[in-house]
Amino acid sequence: MLTQLNMIPLSEAKIGQRVQVQSMNADDPVYQRLLAFGLTPGVEARIAHVAPLGDPIAISFCSQKVMIRRADAARVMVEEIN
Repeated sequence: MLTQLNMIPLSEAKIGQRVQVQSMNADDPVYQRLLAFGLTPGVEARIAHVAPLGDPIAISFCSQKVMIRRADAARVMVEEIN
């Protein structure tokens, strides 16, 4: 069973780490943009790259790679996949 303790913000995941999106705590414009990318609860993603200064973050999911701001990634709660 999934608990809050198992979830971390996407922004805290490490490069190469595989995660599954559990929930999004984003305001409407950010949520709509992430939905348009296909980043929805249940989707498996991987942290592909982090820019040298830590922002933005590249995530791979659904056969695509998308860059999102660290602030937006902080609103996406994920669970690590082993």
